[in-house]
Amino acid sequence: MKFDEDEEFVPKIDKKEVEKPKLTKEEIAKYYQDYYKYLKDIYPVAHFNISGKNGEKLCFYRGNLHYREEPVSLVYYLRDEKFREFEKQKMASNLRGEEFKDEKKGDVKASIIIDKENKEFKFSVEWNYKGNGYGRAIYENCSQILDILGIHDKEEYKIQVSSSADHEFLKKMHTEELVARTKSEPNTENAKQILKEFAQYPNIMRLSDINAIVNYAKKSNVSIQEIAEALNENAFNIDENVLCNQYGDIINDEDIEQFRKFGITGIKATCMHEHFMKDKSFEFLKLIIDADKEDTTLEFRRIFEELKQQCEEAKKKDKYIPDNLKQFGELEHIILDWRYPELLFQNLELELQKIVKTQAINSFEKFDPDHKSYTLRDDKYTAWTYSVLNNAGWMDKEAYISLYQKALNRNYNLEEFDQSICGMIDKNSRREAKQEILQNAYYPYPKQSWQKSHSWEEDHRISKVAIPQELIQRGEVRNRIKQEIIKQGIARKTKIKTDMTGIGKDGKPFVVDNLKDWLFGVPRAHGNLQMMGTDAIAFPPQTPVFAIKMIEQVLEDLSYPSVSGRGE
Repeated sequence: MKFDEDEEFVPKIDKKEVEKPKLTKEEIAKYYQDYYKYLKDIYPVAHFNISGKNGEKLCFYRGNLHYREEPVSLVYYLRDEKFREFEKQKMASNLRGEEFKDEKKGDVKASIIIDKENKEFKFSVEWNYKGNGYGRAIYENCSQILDILGIHDKEEYKIQVSSSADHEFLKKMHTEELVARTKSEPNTENAKQILKEFAQYPNIMRLSDINAIVNYAKKSNVSIQEIAEALNENAFNIDENVLCNQYGDIINDEDIEQFRKFGITGIKATCMHEHFMKDKSFEFLKLIIDADKEDTTLEFRRIFEELKQQCEEAKKKDKYIPDNLKQFGELEHIILDWRYPELLFQNLELELQKIVKTQAINSFEKFDPDHKSYTLRDDKYTAWTYSVLNNAGWMDKEAYISLYQKALNRNYNLEEFDQSICGMIDKNSRREAKQEILQNAYYPYPKQSWQKSHSWEEDHRISKVAIPQELIQRGEVRNRIKQEIIKQGIARKTKIKTDMTGIGKDGKPFVVDNLKDWLFGVPRAHGNLQMMGTDAIAFPPQTPVFAIKMIEQVLEDLSYPSVSGRGE
């Protein structure tokens, strides 16, 4: 028997048999006399009542069945109480063999089907009556309804909503029943049984429901270890989106704080993997107290590998890949796009913490390299990087200095950088970092082709020095400048701080620490003194004045050797 929750069940009646035009009134009356006797024999009751929300009287009336067929189901409709008078009038008219003209039957609010063959109790509420409590009333009175209908083996009947035994409404009811059992007096055995069922529970719950179960277990003297095992096995079966759409509330800080007060230790991050991957959020880590760093590190590596695999599969199938994943890579994608990543990062093993922290800082210079944002605060990636580093507990003096160098490479000076980060670091660390920066000479090392991407305009802060005609006419200007710099030795002795690194003869990387190497380059790293054709020399934005004045003096020395007293 087909049944749709959004349509009233209409049984197929052989209207031709009822409405034969040649039948007399007496024959029609005789037909209905037999038909109503048939219905009376099939239906235990023509109608019954149950109590609804706030004591509302809910009246159910039998539906029609196929005449002269062995019925396997009983159908009842929830209608207004006045429908009973309509049914009386219709029956009286039919038994007189008269046509009944009034077809105002009233709306069907809900339907019940008792499938005796398959032992199923099915019900549904019409869409425009949902929220009136009719579904809950039917569910809570299911046993009473089966008693009214004379069903003696009611324990064998399966409850279904819209022909589904896995309907969300039933899940909600099962959850309420499980939680309701926690309102009894504390009892260790009862609490352990509830935890056992909860551990294997397939239904989505609210965190407040989980709190009720944990609270009852603690009051019933169940060990913390047993509670943690049940929570890990259940894997916090909470779905924020479903909760928000169906129940109107989501996981909130009050529920999280209440859970944390229980002091449950031994909860694993690995049990929450599906939440992390689905919602791109580590918010559930707020529930963990005393996180096991080995477990959290294992979960991070698992997420990272799964993300890489998904990315590779998407590439093979030419599917959409998020821009951040394309631009920055998997780790940067987690750092920038996932919610609450710092909750995971602060619980990683130290070695992996250093890798993630370094990666977050190194990625910082990739954002807005052309200085398009008015301030650093206008760049969303900057704000996210600050937030992650701060909340993970990584925003210290060393992080401040490293980030400053990246900001310098992005064409921001110390004042601009400091204003953007001041609220994300404690005052002492900030003061110490600024003092160290001011006591040293920090030089930019832009990773972008700044000399090509800019039009050498002043608003990009590119310093430009004109080359005297006397020197241009001699040719090999850059080489002459380099040789003069080496001869004077000033640049080699000038110690600087920069991100610039090269590769030594032994194959090992080394940090550039002097102005000469910064100007002219080292193996695997181009120099920062750039020729603009044959007319001028340019330096990256934020180049200290000392370097520019030194080159100006060298150009003068080379152009007028007799005046300067220096020869070539």
